[in-house]
Amino acid sequence: MTRRRERGFAAIELSAGVALLVLPVALLVLSLPQWSSRQETARLAARDAARVVALAGWCDRDAALGAVDRIAADGDLAPGALGLTLDCAASAPLPRGGAVTARVSVGMPVLDVPILGRAAAWSWTAQHREPVDPYGSRP
Repeated sequence: MTRRRERGFAAIELSAGVALLVLPVALLVLSLPQWSSRQETARLAARDAARVVALAGWCDRDAALGAVDRIAADGDLAPGALGLTLDCAASAPLPRGGAVTARVSVGMPVLDVPILGRAAAWSWTAQHREPVDPYGSRP
């Protein structure tokens, strides 16, 4: 009985193992810090937007959008990457002692490969509720 020697299979198995197992896990690990960064950016934007509106005393959507755009620029996000929703009627005065809630949504990339590009899969939303000054004067 002759025995055949199998040569070259270790190199093929190593290449397949790296391509099918290690590479997808490495890409996922590289995406995790970006998810955390985008979540924190959305939290900060919601907080600042709610504070700007609460301090103004009336529902100033433009001022809130300005705050959100500043936070997006600081977080290296494209303009318009953060979506804003306020729970007050536009240009309406806020009730004394009430609260305003700002919700900011941001797209989360599944993968962000420098040469191949980026694929977005879902949206993450942060919200912040800010009390309105119960003793403040109205404009």
